[in-house]
Amino acid sequence: MYRLLIVTENQQVNDMITAMQGWEKLGFKPPRLRSTMEAAVECLQKHPIDAIAVDHAPAFDELFTYLDKQYPDMPMFQIGSSEESQMQIVQELAHLLNRLNADDSNDAHDLAYNMQLQRDRWMKKLIGGLITGEELIRQMHLYRFRVPLQLPCVLARLEINDEDGFMTERWHYGSDRLETALRNFFGYSHNHMLMHVAVISPEEVRILCYSACAEYGVSENAAYDYMRETVEQIEHYLGLHMNIVSVYRISGIRELCK
Repeated sequence: MYRLLIVTENQQVNDMITAMQGWEKLGFKPPRLRSTMEAAVECLQKHPIDAIAVDHAPAFDELFTYLDKQYPDMPMFQIGSSEESQMQIVQELAHLLNRLNADDSNDAHDLAYNMQLQRDRWMKKLIGGLITGEELIRQMHLYRFRVPLQLPCVLARLEINDEDGFMTERWHYGSDRLETALRNFFGYSHNHMLMHVAVISPEEVRILCYSACAEYGVSENAAYDYMRETVEQIEHYLGLHMNIVSVYRISGIRELCK
């Protein structure tokens, strides 16, 4: 069963969590509750914890910093406003933990690698416009996606020319494998620019670009130049021809929500 830690000074939250039933049915042990950073850190060091929730109170600002440094890939779920909303959040968490711990290969379990895979899948949904504004913040915490909402980004749209038969005649592995191949070419970063690649359909690829430093933005020209260079490499090595349809600035990732 999965083990949770909830850190809060709010007695009403403590009472709500303590009163909740049905944890075992969802695959969880009843959560451990702590009210200070020191107690939370001690719990993390003494017990195997699969996911954590922390109240957004000034007293826990240092705890968030500690978690980002020591546990950057541990899912972080929200504290609900009611038993019903908390159970919905926990169900979503259970779905993620099941995928993170799925025994589908002979490789040793690697939480960081598995979390990056799940983060990539979530980013594909976000870039594809499948995440609502209501879901955005909750799921950003869950997947430990740390981009500020107000950070300007650049979105590139690339078109795959289906007339040359690449997907039907030469590429037989499906869009997920193509996405992995494209990500290997574009990478996750270039200079100060971070990127997420998403194959939206057999005809369209989208790439979200943003700065690794919140103080600096990414220019459309810099993004376009890198897209053009990489597209030429992809055509040379894979034989896949893509057209850059548009490269434009958005005010933040909230614009990607449906």
